[in-house]
Amino acid sequence: MIARPIFENFRKAFLDYFDQEVISADFDEQQNLIVFVSPYLNFEEIIMNICDNILETVYFRQQLQLHLYPFGSNEGVKISIN
Repeated sequence: MIARPIFENFRKAFLDYFDQEVISADFDEQQNLIVFVSPYLNFEEIIMNICDNILETVYFRQQLQLHLYPFGSNEGVKISIN
């Protein structure tokens, strides 16, 4: 899947900023950012940290859906930006 450049820049900044929590992040066909987080950390604390700090990664004016999953699980959380 080829992501628009602004989305790819956001993905890279997101991975750099949350490098201790995030294992991988990539876009699906609907341009949602699918994120797998470390299974060794508290998932609820990771969600709070991402929500508290996501706007510090990059200035992002477009709408984006983040789908966060603990690694190895199909149950996750959806976060909407804008």
